[in-house]
Amino acid sequence: MLNFEKMKIVHVMDWFIPRLGYQENVLPAEQKKLGYDVSIITSDRLPSYEGYHNHIGRLIGDRKIGIGVFSDREISIYRLPCILEHKRHGQIVYLGLKKKLMELKPDIVHAHGVFTPSTLQIVFHGRKNKYKVVIDDHSDSYNFLPNSILAKSYLEVVKQFYKRYNKNVSRFLPVTYSSKNIIKSLLRIPEDKIELLHLGVDVNIFKESKDLRKKGRKELDIKDDEILIISSGKFTQKKDIHILIRTFEDVYKKYPNSKLLLIGNGPLEYMTYLRDLAEALMIKEKVIFHDFVVNTELPKFYNAADIGVWPGSPTITIIEAIATGLPIIIPSQNSPYSILLNNQSVLGFEEGDFHSLFEKINILIEDTEKREKISTQALKLVEKELSWEIIARKSIEIYLKSLEE
Repeated sequence: MLNFEKMKIVHVMDWFIPRLGYQENVLPAEQKKLGYDVSIITSDRLPSYEGYHNHIGRLIGDRKIGIGVFSDREISIYRLPCILEHKRHGQIVYLGLKKKLMELKPDIVHAHGVFTPSTLQIVFHGRKNKYKVVIDDHSDSYNFLPNSILAKSYLEVVKQFYKRYNKNVSRFLPVTYSSKNIIKSLLRIPEDKIELLHLGVDVNIFKESKDLRKKGRKELDIKDDEILIISSGKFTQKKDIHILIRTFEDVYKKYPNSKLLLIGNGPLEYMTYLRDLAEALMIKEKVIFHDFVVNTELPKFYNAADIGVWPGSPTITIIEAIATGLPIIIPSQNSPYSILLNNQSVLGFEEGDFHSLFEKINILIEDTEKREKISTQALKLVEKELSWEIIARKSIEIYLKSLEE
């Protein structure tokens, strides 16, 4: 008979990037803090995408980490050899997954990604190996675009697979309403097998701090009377940073004491375009381009800022930013983060609309009461629902229900 207090959990994912603050980094670590035996199985490399070397490549180096046992946040990470990789579609197959699962003998296998080959392998072998399978998924309208014959063919294979084997999955755990809708509509997964498991934030790192605000503004040479607007992340075309820079031109004309801080990197061509754009608009001296920083450095900059703007596709760092009390602006139709919009924890604007974005930035600059209200609502939401500790406890409850069935 299983002793639930001794439950063994194995997370399986295609990629694991050390030293960052993604779900794959923090959720297993929080589960271990709760007293459970937790480990990770992944491939021997990091994800491939345009601009890798200007982004996390600056921090970690080569994509190929190597095989063997590694550690991150005191979690054992088993890296297995890749035998097939499709860089364009971000799919990977690695060798030895079944063998490693038999060796670790988990009670729960938490697979990351409904559409990944490793997840399909886990589901196929799940009942035979006597572990329970839960699958989370991060698909949304921004990143889920099967626009080639190969991608559409693969999607059809996945649909047929789950039609036959979804009974081998205890729970599907979409991280947003958007991913939930994709799972329901495309894969025809029953509602009673789906539970939302939101992305979260490490509240021990991301929190309000007057000391960090002072430190960050001093480091950036931002005066007390200056308005600092911030955005951060992996800067690709879909993040619409060019929209933010164009809008900031008007912000600067009205508020000459304003500055824009952009923390992150992306494809060389796009980053060059952004720098050239700032120069062409004659705001080059007011736009601070800062290299990508590790997750633990971000709170200093979020505290230093007065307003955050993420004008395009979603990113988990939005949740990290609101946990510092930073009032932020995101697209109002950004369904992956509807939990933030529905709780009035952010301010929404019409995506791609310069005038709408300017209007919202202007509101947050002029209306102190509005700014404080958004910040307060955000902090309440984080405390109530979005800390990784709360999410980890919810995940454990889901696992236990699966084991009891």
